[in-house]
Amino acid sequence: MLLPTDRGIRLAHRQPAGPRGVLGAAGLAAIVAGGVLLHAGPRLAGPAPDFGIVAFDLNGAVPAALTNLGVGVVRGSCDWPTLEPSPGVYAWDCADNVIVGAARLGLRSYMTVGCTPAWAARGAGCGAMPTDVADWYRFVQSFVARYSQFQTVLGVWNEPNLTLRDTADGANYALLYINASGARDSVNPHFVLAGPETSHHALASGYYVRTMDYIQGARALAPQDLVTVHWYPDGPPLAAYMDRVSADGVAGTNDVWLSEVGAATPDAQAQADFYRQVIATFTAHSTHRWTHLVLYRLWDGQPCCSEAILNADYTPKAAFAVLRLAIQQYQSTAIDPRPGHEDTRARTR
Repeated sequence: MLLPTDRGIRLAHRQPAGPRGVLGAAGLAAIVAGGVLLHAGPRLAGPAPDFGIVAFDLNGAVPAALTNLGVGVVRGSCDWPTLEPSPGVYAWDCADNVIVGAARLGLRSYMTVGCTPAWAARGAGCGAMPTDVADWYRFVQSFVARYSQFQTVLGVWNEPNLTLRDTADGANYALLYINASGARDSVNPHFVLAGPETSHHALASGYYVRTMDYIQGARALAPQDLVTVHWYPDGPPLAAYMDRVSADGVAGTNDVWLSEVGAATPDAQAQADFYRQVIATFTAHSTHRWTHLVLYRLWDGQPCCSEAILNADYTPKAAFAVLRLAIQQYQSTAIDPRPGHEDTRARTR
């Protein structure tokens, strides 16, 4: 459950419509974001592309910690109202911090965006659907236009089965994702989207499968898009869970990411052991489309007991060393240790 402050339940100019356009509404004319040309830094040889970490900003000691850790992906979160505080007025600082900051380190970024602005939902709250889904469509167009030059991913909402006012079959989330896909296609069909970002509860309830059915039925999942899910220790056995969410009839042929996994405990060694077990499951697992592992989280400034793998003063916990060693071992072989995998260090998706 991706939150900038704690892990509880929560994370316009108009453009001509793309191949699908806005569902139930027409799009209008052109976007340009900010007028500032942003340049990605050179990619580094060191980071392991299949491992990631959640970091809500890249300030202070965070860039050095990321470099030391060796992950290839940084996942962040910015709420939609933070990025578009009023219709057509954008404030990109939150997203720039992670996306541009990651590029300067040679890392891939992954930005989850959710929470409906008050102005787009008539004050109905963060979990409400936009009154006019065209507002969301235009926001995604602007996001894609601004960040197309970066190696980044737009995550559509965070744990919608817990945070979005939705039906049991996920129809509202599917509407958000399908419109995001149409908006993406109208600007840059090669840009990468990720979803449904569900918690592990969505598998048992049927929400995950039904939502994916809607998205697949609308042909909204492009070949480069990522199927993303979360898992925590109160969930079902991890290997079996990833088998089910990766099934051919559900995830299609797309890569599947475990985009959030963590453990909060006052026992640093227990946390390290938990991460060691998760990493071992990932590297040994035979589900070929489970391609990436993103841990929650790097740092949160808390003195104790959170999921962070750095202490409040940025010194490493035992879990940091576990992940760093796993990445070093991964990099020491030219072949992905999972059965049937190619060398994922060469993969650019």
